[in-house]
Parts: sequence; C-alpha cells; structure tokens
Amino acid sequence: MKLGLTPIEKLRALAKFVDVRWHRRPLSVSIEVTRRCNARCDFCEYWKTKDRDDLSDFTAIVRRFDPLAVVFTGGEPTLRRDLVSIVRAIKELPGFRYLVLLTNGGCLTERKVRELVDAGINQINISMNYPNARQDQERGLPGLFARLEALVPRLAREGLSLFTLASMLMLDNLHEAEATVRLAHKWGINIAFSAYNDLKNGKQDHFVPPERIEELRQVCDRLKRLKRELGNVMTSDYFFDTLPEFYLKRQIPGCQAGKIMIHVSPTGMVQPCAELGPVAHYSDFVPRDFTGTNCNRCFDSCRAEPQAPITLRRAAELLGLA
Repeated sequence: MKLGLTPIEKLRALAKFVDVRWHRRPLSVSIEVTRRCNARCDFCEYWKTKDRDDLSDFTAIVRRFDPLAVVFTGGEPTLRRDLVSIVRAIKELPGFRYLVLLTNGGCLTERKVRELVDAGINQINISMNYPNARQDQERGLPGLFARLEALVPRLAREGLSLFTLASMLMLDNLHEAEATVRLAHKWGINIAFSAYNDLKNGKQDHFVPPERIEELRQVCDRLKRLKRELGNVMTSDYFFDTLPEFYLKRQIPGCQAGKIMIHVSPTGMVQPCAELGPVAHYSDFVPRDFTGTNCNRCFDSCRAEPQAPITLRRAAELLGLA
C-alpha cells in the first residue's frame, strides 16, 4: 500500500507493525460507527436497518487493541454528525496509527474532507465499481459519480491526494476494471481491488462463473501490467493471481479474521470480520486466544493483502518505492 506518509511517519508505521505482530495484536480494527446507509446496494441490506448509533466514544476500543490501522466504516460513516470528533479523539490517543475512512462518497464535500483531514484521517477509500454514471444506479444515489468527479480530482490537484477507489472485481464490471484504473490515474489517486462475496445476503449473481474464469485471468494479468505502467494500483500480485481460484472454488484457505484484523459493531461487539456474527464484547475479546473462523468464504482485500507473500517487489510497493 502506498501510504501518504512522511519518511518519519513511515518509520513509525514500520515500528508499529513490528510491535503489533510481536505482541499478536490486530493489524487493523474496523469500527462500524453506524449501520445506517443512504445507498441502496443490492449486495448489502444495511440500508434497511432502523438501528440507531449506540457508542459515541470508541477510544477504549482502540486503546484495548492498539492496532496499526483503524478503519471507520458502516453502513455509511459520514451519516454520523459526530464523525469528525470520533476521528479526532482516536487520533489524539498516544502512539501511531493509520486512520482510514471507507465511504460511498455520497455525503463528501470539500468542507467535510478538510475537516476529516484536520481531525487525523490519513486515507479516504471511496467504494466505486464503475467508471461512469452506472455507479449511481448500483448505489441508488442519483448524481453520485458526477459529484465525485467534480470533487476528488480537484482536491487531489490541490494536494489532498489521500483518496483511493475501492473496487470489487466481479462479473458485472469485469471489462470495466481497466477503465476504472485509468479513471483513478486521471484523477490523480490510487485504486485497490477486492472480490465479491455473498455473505451479506446470499446473492450470487455477481460471482464470476466457471465459464468466464479464463476472461477473469486475462483481466487480472492486464491489471498487473497496468499496475507497473501507471503506479496507482495498490493491490498485490498475489490477489490478482489468486482471485480466479477464489471465484472457481468460492473459498480460499488461510483467513486470519479475528486475529490480524477485527470488526467492531456500533454497540461494541467484536466480529471476526464485517461478514460474520459477533463473538464477544470488545472488553472481553482477546485476539491471540481466538481459535479462528474456519470460514474462508470471502477474498476481501482486508484478508487477502495480509496473506500476500512479502517479496522484494511487494515490500517496495508497501514503502511507496515501486
């Protein structure tokens, strides 16, 4: 991952990585600050929830697990009016941590972005599966793509190059992936890929079927070449090489959810990942004692990238040198 950090911050991040791994703490903690959502995605039903937010202070969670990265997610996290103060409170805790916001982008404005950056956000991941107005249809948010196209590249040109497009590589957008990479490059930002899974609602329409696997392999090979050509693809070669196997078998062994990454609900309950049910309250959960999920039914980037072998090339990519 190419981090927008100073050389000193990169050294701090490396030291924190070593400390986290040595003491067997999670590398990342995803905090689901709300389950409310303004989008209407067919692969997720969070938008149907009527639950309100419970916790207003998440600092005790971060103190307990002391991860390298904290991801603010949902639902749609920008629906929380107190999101900036939540971010600031965690940033002000002692020690280094990298703060990421995952959003559909529908509520982003220049003012909101600058407030989040001032509060301590290091990276804003915008979920985007299509390089055009089809994104509006998928999310059920008219005008979404046009708003992002007007906002993101302008802020990137002004020096706020903290944006990353987070894209699911699936049947529906198989042959639009290259265009999405080039769009991100045109906007002056990074892109990272993940895989589709049916764990949220059982919908299987978006899986790449066996008869299309060879097409997927060709797309993945092309994306690896684009990664070297354009330099803005954050995804590991391991992900692209393994993705066809995942879609063929619908599972990949080796998931470490609940150990190297955990997900915390708005009520403070720990889930091994966003797709699985709660296992304990955060105050009682001990990652090094967790026996594992035995799930392996997704190939999301949050589990795929930590599994990627640390080759010389990947190390250079992580340090922003390749």
